[in-house]
Amino acid sequence: MTSHDVVQHARRILREKRIGHTGTLDPLATGVLVLCIGKATRIAQYLEAGEKEYRAIMRLGITTDSLDAEGRILEIRPYTAPDHAQLYAVMQQFIGTIMQRPPAYSAVKIAGVPSYKLARQGKSRPHEPRPVTIHSIEVTAYEDPYVSITVKCAKGVYIRSLCADIGDLLCSGAHVTKLQRIRSGRFTLEGAVTLETLAGMAQSGSVAQAVMSVDEALADFPVLRITETETARVIHGNKIPCSDTTVRSGSGLVRLHSPAGTFLALARLNTGVIRPELVFHARP
Repeated sequence: MTSHDVVQHARRILREKRIGHTGTLDPLATGVLVLCIGKATRIAQYLEAGEKEYRAIMRLGITTDSLDAEGRILEIRPYTAPDHAQLYAVMQQFIGTIMQRPPAYSAVKIAGVPSYKLARQGKSRPHEPRPVTIHSIEVTAYEDPYVSITVKCAKGVYIRSLCADIGDLLCSGAHVTKLQRIRSGRFTLEGAVTLETLAGMAQSGSVAQAVMSVDEALADFPVLRITETETARVIHGNKIPCSDTTVRSGSGLVRLHSPAGTFLALARLNTGVIRPELVFHARP
């Protein structure tokens, strides 16, 4: 099942056309896929920017054209099994901001066409490397030829490319046999529901148990409570001065709440001024 398939299923279950997701999962992959429903589709870009965490199993000694187990085998390489120290030393070279080439089988577009479609037609060409950030790589299990890892990274990292690059440095080659996203920003696997569970909730009228409010979804951004006069300006999309001395010298995004605690908007601080970016509270 692709990420698009998940969205289509959710649309039918929830009878809601406006549903989007925050970050494509490979068809091979399982795990957390955050869906934005209705007006929440407007915040997808802010949620997608959060840190991701993955569990993966890589198989040493075999390379494939898709960099995972669903692809065509390109090469079976003889190699000497690395020890734990060698694995650690190689993986440390990928910590931080590195240059990574997206896979041919990916959603990256070339002249408006998804790369995976061109790859299926035999028309793919190498993508230009791009900077990505990897915060940590931990080996959780190793029994040659299989290496289990947990990766924490920023948006835009391809775990398939990471494992293939690790395999190249080990002189063994590698591909991904299992991939699971266990966290996307503040959304975790433990807090997720399956499509089957969601369908059951829809039938019983308890979907609200699986849905988070926009305000809660954006809880990583600090709250700034504003006055009634400022509220009247914000709900019309107008900027206001930042009167909070603890934040007015900073920059970044904040959630604006009314004096009663109602979520009004997501706004950006800029040199003592607050500019609403997304207004959610209806105008009177």
